[in-house]
Amino acid sequence: MTSDVDRANLRNLVQETVSNMGLRFYDLEYNKVSRILRVYIDKEKGGVTIKDCQRTSNALSRVLDDSEMINFPYTLEVSSPGIERPLKRIEHYKWATGKVVEIDTGMERIKGFLRGAKKEGIVIASGSDEKIIPYGSIRKAKVIEETIHDKRN
Repeated sequence: MTSDVDRANLRNLVQETVSNMGLRFYDLEYNKVSRILRVYIDKEKGGVTIKDCQRTSNALSRVLDDSEMINFPYTLEVSSPGIERPLKRIEHYKWATGKVVEIDTGMERIKGFLRGAKKEGIVIASGSDEKIIPYGSIRKAKVIEETIHDKRN
């Protein structure tokens, strides 16, 4: 019995299920050693509730069992990505526009307002400076303040 899964197909199935529930798929992590599948959900407006997580967990359990995509025992965890959510994909940066973020490039750690996500990178305002940081330069990024200031691009 193998603990490998087709992550691309799994992500698509989970994303479709979550979207059909009126929620936003944020991210997915699968640890093949511990066999834990973590699904992070979000809402367009308001915070994710425990009821949202329970409802999503029940729906995903049924869909995943029916799909037979995972044919071994595993643990499913559904939660919000949290206030200090990691930013990994372009959609994450777009959703975080107007919020205070922390970006680690390996050379420097930048805290500032995320002004936008463009094709070539993110636009961040820090102090009186505004600059574009290419996606390839970002080692780690997260939201550090949930308050939306403005959404200028």
